[in-house]
Amino acid sequence: MHASQFPRIRQWFVAGLTLAYWALLAWQHLHAGVPAHSFGAREDMPAISNWWGALVMPVLAWTLTGLAQARLKALPADQGDAALRHTLLAFVGALTYGAVMALLFTVDPEHTALSTLFFALPVVGLILPVFRPEYVLGFYLGMLITFGPVIPLVIGLAVAMVSALLQVLLRPLFRRMSRVAR
Repeated sequence: MHASQFPRIRQWFVAGLTLAYWALLAWQHLHAGVPAHSFGAREDMPAISNWWGALVMPVLAWTLTGLAQARLKALPADQGDAALRHTLLAFVGALTYGAVMALLFTVDPEHTALSTLFFALPVVGLILPVFRPEYVLGFYLGMLITFGPVIPLVIGLAVAMVSALLQVLLRPLFRRMSRVAR
């Protein structure tokens, strides 16, 4: 796949995601009803319906893929294909991370591995630039079915902000300290 194909792939990707999510909403509506989710899965908190995903998910997917596309376009031509592969790998990695967290929550919300993955997010954000759009979108989509359209967005954006701060503030400090230690 070549970086010049990204605009066409972006359109099909977002359209496919949108149709799949709308199909899920239709299925939920016709069966047990469209679920709603609350922060912390607490009954005393306001619930947010999955219907919001019909709007939030396509807009978020279009926006984040557009940001990723703009970043890839800004690179020199000789770096485009490698950067596209890296972007896709980052997306799949974040998708997997979010899906594993969602699966662990579904199996047992008190699972130790779930807590470990959640509290490891800042460490991952220090090592990897998870503030980039491909990471945020992958993480969001990995958690979307289990947690609804808003909770993964809030968590993903919070992780992205922490990662950006860590990348800007702590990473240069670690680089300087390692140069001094040599």
